[in-house]
Amino acid sequence: MNQLSNTPSSVVEMPLLTLSDLFCQSLALAIPNQLECRAIVQQLLNYYLQVDLTDYILNPLCTISPPVQKNLLDGLSRLKKYEPIQYVIGTTYFVGNLFKVTPAVLIPRPETEEWVTCLMRHLSPPASILDIGTGSGCIAITLKKQFPTALVDALDISKEALAVAAYNAAQLGVDVHFIKADILTDPLPSCNWSLIVSNPPYVSIQEKAFMHPNVLDYEPHLALFVDDDDPLLFYRQIIQCAVRHLCLNGILCLEINEALGEKIVDLLCCANFKEISLYKDIRQKDRWIMAVLNDKPNI
Repeated sequence: MNQLSNTPSSVVEMPLLTLSDLFCQSLALAIPNQLECRAIVQQLLNYYLQVDLTDYILNPLCTISPPVQKNLLDGLSRLKKYEPIQYVIGTTYFVGNLFKVTPAVLIPRPETEEWVTCLMRHLSPPASILDIGTGSGCIAITLKKQFPTALVDALDISKEALAVAAYNAAQLGVDVHFIKADILTDPLPSCNWSLIVSNPPYVSIQEKAFMHPNVLDYEPHLALFVDDDDPLLFYRQIIQCAVRHLCLNGILCLEINEALGEKIVDLLCCANFKEISLYKDIRQKDRWIMAVLNDKPNI
């Protein structure tokens, strides 16, 4: 039986499980965790061969044409260089919907999916929503699908990210208004929202030393990092914007750095937010905060 080579020239027939094993062996150094490696290889094969889990059992023999061989080998090469599988195949799921992702946007994290899901389950339908730092648009689009009558705005500093987000909104059939703006320097539109959400940059520069190459070498640093000298920079600015632009009794929801939870609670208290709740993620780390604006102080 032929095996895939670096110069594919003919159709190959191979059992899916054999192919999966070969790829896992090839990626052993880049992805030492066997379960993670097998899951990533399965995503690669599923994407390029258009198979699902049942095919590994019911239809185990796959036919691989030269163009598909090339795509698989290219994908394998990129994975060996620690590129995330989501960028290799160009998509990822978030709350059950398929989103396009490119190196212009962060890959949505399970922790983000967790708090967005929780928010949707417990929140009354808001009239209007603002997502600050939308990236791929996953939060804004997911909320729009959950609350179809809400007017949803989403802003980002990156025009490349906004292009990805606009594509995702179109593909998923929702109407989201995208705004190019820098939350640190540009004024927001002169309107109010019922709900403001944000997953801002919150990773300190000193944390780079502990980060895996698949994040550090590929994901956009603009969306990840904040200076060590002012780790609360984005939170302080977003809270100030929320005071000006939230409706009375409007809700602010923020994803946070686990080390900053109590400090962000203090910022919200000083800004006259009430009903401040600090939530832990599935790993029991402080991960998101929700607060209600009961008054409109001048700050």
